[in-house]
Amino acid sequence: MHDAARNDSWLQFRADLRDLWEAVGSPPPRVLVAESLASGSEPPLTRSTVHSYLSADSNRRVGSDTQLLERLVHHLLQHVAHHEPAQAGLWRDAKAWQRRWQALSDRPYIRQEPAPPPSGHVSLLGWDGAGDVGVLASQQAEAPWLGHPRLVRLADMVEGCSQIGMPEAAWKLAVELEHSADRILPAGSVGVLASRHIAAYWVGEAGQPRKAREKTQEILRACIAVVGPDHMLTHLAELRLAHWTARSGDRPAALRLYQAISERRTNDRMTLLADLARARLDMDAAESATRIRGILPDLDRVFGTHHPVALTARHSIVRADLNAGRITEAQHALPELRDAFTEAFGDEHALTLSLRTTEAGCAHADGRDTAPRLAADAHTEAIRVLGPDHPLTVHAGNVRAITLADAEPETAQELWTGLIGAATPSLGDSHPLVLTLHHNLAITTQYLGDPAAARTVLERVMHTQSDVQGPDAPDTLRTELNLAMVVSETDGLETCLPRLRQIHRRQERVLGPAHPESASSRVLIMLGTYAAETDPGGRARLADELREFEALLGAEHPVVRQVQQALDAIDSQRGEENTWRLMRHLPAFGGAGGGGEGEEEE
Repeated sequence: MHDAARNDSWLQFRADLRDLWEAVGSPPPRVLVAESLASGSEPPLTRSTVHSYLSADSNRRVGSDTQLLERLVHHLLQHVAHHEPAQAGLWRDAKAWQRRWQALSDRPYIRQEPAPPPSGHVSLLGWDGAGDVGVLASQQAEAPWLGHPRLVRLADMVEGCSQIGMPEAAWKLAVELEHSADRILPAGSVGVLASRHIAAYWVGEAGQPRKAREKTQEILRACIAVVGPDHMLTHLAELRLAHWTARSGDRPAALRLYQAISERRTNDRMTLLADLARARLDMDAAESATRIRGILPDLDRVFGTHHPVALTARHSIVRADLNAGRITEAQHALPELRDAFTEAFGDEHALTLSLRTTEAGCAHADGRDTAPRLAADAHTEAIRVLGPDHPLTVHAGNVRAITLADAEPETAQELWTGLIGAATPSLGDSHPLVLTLHHNLAITTQYLGDPAAARTVLERVMHTQSDVQGPDAPDTLRTELNLAMVVSETDGLETCLPRLRQIHRRQERVLGPAHPESASSRVLIMLGTYAAETDPGGRARLADELREFEALLGAEHPVVRQVQQALDAIDSQRGEENTWRLMRHLPAFGGAGGGGEGEEEE
């Protein structure tokens, strides 16, 4: 065994593992998976995990821990014949190879990156999916669009701000890039269009999606007039217009734009990106997961199984399952997905760190005691790798605070206050993530006994969200719902109930009746009616609602559990008091699902 050898590497570790596999007869992955399932071990091996671990042409770590690797080694050793091959000896001593694995894991990670694209258009990538380098390259987009050294340097500086999570700084530099292109390049040139693309994208990333939408509409018209409808810059404008339309809260219009892109079938990549966005925008989380699963084979074929588009699509499926209350499915998918992200990107890539936050959100949704620790680990690692003010770090801290809010509200309050202080200078006051932090802090402030202060904050957040994202955007509706709950404490339930009913009607129209937040507002109306009127028929109606919710959302869904809690409260001796307490726990924190930034539904 090469334990702690100076010249050991993951490449050698993988070669030794593959040697064992070949020495025992190269059992097919399907056989190893079947043996794992028969053993009853959880989580079982999967074919993709076996293929990934036995790949000998990568210097990446073998898994994120040794749990699945131990199972693979065990099942391989079960195939040893009467005459044990020499290769098996390396793996018989489990403690020895685990020490070797840990020694390699403790080394600094050196990421193997592909050659970067030409810097002349690198900052178009952004990573919103639309500007993916593969999409650009498919249209010979490596042409030097900006065409001047000063503009290229500015574009590189924008990209540098992007990589360290400073969208406000990136936007300011992008505006300077646009102005410089106007001064240096001929009016109406391709370079001018490219610079406008960059500036429009970053005004949206800096927290102004409606302004980005307006600018992108202008860019699309200019692109059609200058370079024609078939140029890559025109296609990029079409995708980003749909993207910013969705982020502005106009989901129906965004769906129409994406559908038009899909129906034109310009090329496989553009079509698939539009199809993926449409599936993500489906407000029925279960249907969203099903639709993304349906296009995964095509994503794998066109982009490759380890491409960011394909892997983040799998991440979206986990998040959709989580939002649909299918927590068991999400949990089963996460270990394999974590290994795939680690293999493709390494431990310290932003996408891998985002997945760790999703794991914490999944544990929290399942009510597991490990959720605060998982969230704390994800947040701490994001701080170490990305810095305290990176959007993904702030998002991880938000999920961490959510996991603490019930048991340690004062700690959560302190954490949210610190996150606001870290995020605001780099993201700005009106960025959706910063507004989410203020929203969540206000909920905890209400819970700790100061509804008047919470009301002031939520009113300000709601007005800003309405101006920036739109009055019917999901974030705005969530804030308005929680503001109504605060009003129930300051002004009484009778004042609150008409607001709840009006909000619920808008949620059903915008999000659909099966959306968790539409269901939550429906529960709040029932509980509020019961608490305000002590309606003797309230218990029977709530039981009927429970059966409807189970059919609509599934028995595991958190909203279904909340209705059951309400029934238990009504059945107890202090039904009214417990029902009121439950209503105070129902308001939804923003950003609890553990999703990464920039996806269409956020």
